Amino acid sequence: MANRMNAHNKGKNKTSLLLLALAVSVLLLVNQWQILSVSSALGGGSQSKGTKLSVKLSGDTVQDAIKAVIPTGTPEYGAELGVSFDDPVNSLNVLAKLDRQVPTNSLAEDEKTRFVNVGTKISCEFCCGAAAVIDGSGRDACGCSHAASFRGLSKYLIKNHPTEWTDDQILLELTKWKALYYPKNMVEKAVAALENGLELTPEVLNDRDLLKKISVGDTTSIGELPTMVGGC
Repeated sequence: MANRMNAHNKGKNKTSLLLLALAVSVLLLVNQWQILSVSSALGGGSQSKGTKLSVKLSGDTVQDAIKAVIPTGTPEYGAELGVSFDDPVNSLNVLAKLDRQVPTNSLAEDEKTRFVNVGTKISCEFCCGAAAVIDGSGRDACGCSHAASFRGLSKYLIKNHPTEWTDDQILLELTKWKALYYPKNMVEKAVAALENGLELTPEVLNDRDLLKKISVGDTTSIGELPTMVGGC
């Protein structure tokens, strides 16, 4: 009788242990699913690059614009290039050198097409008069170090990480650096955009006439690119 009871108890214990192990496994799976869900919601993987700046509205438009426009930390390519958003001066020098290290004539035809698509959509309008850092043929249109850094980084990403970065993502990345080079001007544009219900896209933030258009109520043409006039 005692032997049967012991066997019965052992069987119950094994069942309990199996049920406990199953419960733990389920909890682990649920926990993993929650982690992946949060990561996805925060923009994990390649989607974290994005094509526009995310904004958390608090009621203080200036602070919201600063938090959205001014990047911090290390970008995805930071370690391989030795650059950081927290060290814009030294990073500028590194990125500007890339313009010479990756000559435009070294780009394949499809790479050059992408380079032109990106480079004709951003300028150094706060210090230079050129409408973009390159013209429609891919030739330099501005000689300042800011422009060189935009050209250098875009060529580097296109050549070394062709499938990891889309043209729109590269343009947003250049716009982040532009905000570090010209923080006051870029925050001013971001504030004006937010106050007028505009998203902080590269097209909006790189519109040279953004403030002028907003002041006269012409928000429909914001983001349209000007025609390249002359050189620099």
